[in-house]
Amino acid sequence: MSETSETSDSNLQNLKERITALENRLGKIERILRIEWPEISDEERLDVVSVEESFGHTTESRIVEFGLAWLGSFVFLFGIVFLMSYLDSLGHPVASKATAYILTFLLIAFAYYTRNSIPTLVYVLNICSYLLLYYITLNLHFFSEQPLLLQKGLVLILLLGIIGVMLYREVRKDSEFLASIAVLLLISTAIISDSTYITFGILIITALTTHFLFYSRDWWRLHILSLFVIYLTHLIWLFNNPVMGNPFGLTEEPQHNILFLFGYAVIFSLSIIIPKEKHESDGALISLSIWNALGVSFLLLIIVPTFYKDTYALIFIAIAAYCLLFAVALKLRPERKFAPAAYASFSFMALSIAVFGFFGLPDTFFLLALQSLLVISISLWFKSRIIVVANSILFISILLIYLITSESINYINFVFAFAALANARILGWQKERLTLKTEIFRNLNLGIAFFMILFSLNKALPAQYITLSWIAVTIGFFLMSVLLSNIKYRYMAIFTIVVTAIHLFFIDLRQMEILYRVIAFLVFSIISIGLSLYYTKKIRKQPG
Repeated sequence: MSETSETSDSNLQNLKERITALENRLGKIERILRIEWPEISDEERLDVVSVEESFGHTTESRIVEFGLAWLGSFVFLFGIVFLMSYLDSLGHPVASKATAYILTFLLIAFAYYTRNSIPTLVYVLNICSYLLLYYITLNLHFFSEQPLLLQKGLVLILLLGIIGVMLYREVRKDSEFLASIAVLLLISTAIISDSTYITFGILIITALTTHFLFYSRDWWRLHILSLFVIYLTHLIWLFNNPVMGNPFGLTEEPQHNILFLFGYAVIFSLSIIIPKEKHESDGALISLSIWNALGVSFLLLIIVPTFYKDTYALIFIAIAAYCLLFAVALKLRPERKFAPAAYASFSFMALSIAVFGFFGLPDTFFLLALQSLLVISISLWFKSRIIVVANSILFISILLIYLITSESINYINFVFAFAALANARILGWQKERLTLKTEIFRNLNLGIAFFMILFSLNKALPAQYITLSWIAVTIGFFLMSVLLSNIKYRYMAIFTIVVTAIHLFFIDLRQMEILYRVIAFLVFSIISIGLSLYYTKKIRKQPG
């Protein structure tokens, strides 16, 4: 008993000591933060003041070092621009450009010799010096009342040389931000050239350059930036390049612009094949793929109706073929699991447009309904839920368009019903292979099949045979439920018999002749009672 009491006293003493130590620590923190106990010792006060002064000094230094460096450098940049403009206004174009070049090269020399002592200021001066060189060279021909060089091509070569030097230096310095400035200047040169093939050539070079930098240095931000500005520049060209003072409106001639559009699209699509060891995250690759698809699709919506009304089917069959072949190639390299399905889905959408272009209406609806079976079959090889989702959305969209816009055609009605039933069966049969965790897509296809079968029979048969045909469908669904041991077909049979009863009482009683009415009622009663007895004796005894 005494040993237990001593152990308890010892634990209590240790607990008191820990609480005392904790109070001392909290007290010191509170004194430093000046929450309580204003009586701080001289030594503690000196420590606190030293920390505050250090923090204040650091903040002030950063403001001066970065803020004033940027401000002063850009003021100097505009000062040189204004000086050049002033000398131009006095009628001295050569002197203005020579003075601007001399001051810019002095700025570059100053930045070079002070690169180790004031790196922050040198960083800003380098940006300003490149911008000055670009602007002065640009002013040799463009935006000048008295151009010194009449050869636009020579000035463009000089501009591309300046951008090339800048990009080379910044790549060596591993500076993605400064490389982005170079890319923006490159795109600006493409717009300023105001020449179709020069513009498109520069855009292709830009796409290839940023793709190489993405592959070699993982500069995915630069690659996404180039994607946006390239498609934006193509859009500006389509509207006659109003940036250069041309009248706003769609350009009159296509000038093979669609080939260059496909060129950008292919280059950006190849980004997906970057090895895992060079770029592990899928986020940037997914963004590139999505924005690439959206960019191409948006521009095609403008280009195709404007220039290719008669040949757009060939364009979309080419897109479908490329995307499908690319999806198969990606499937054989299973590094990016999302990519094969995404490109395959895009291929099927393009194929749908191509089918419409080749065959027109109403044959297109027949072929697109059958296409859904092809898509489901390919999804089995890809083992992709994404393709299943895309196929379901596409199938429902085509069916709705058909029902809303087209008159009812019997063979098309039946093919939609058949396709929906077959899709549902395949989804149920290969559920594990497709790793489907939900029945929603299968149920959706069964619902479409249920509706389209009744709809098709209603449109195809004379009024006196509709009820009898729906009763036959009920029997068929019950037989399928027994043969396949699937309760879903039983539910479809029950829904069918209910719909048949409604049709029988509300429509047949008013329209049918007495003989057909008697036959319909007798057959309906026999089948419904017979199925009820069978359901009661056989089906309910089976485990759910």
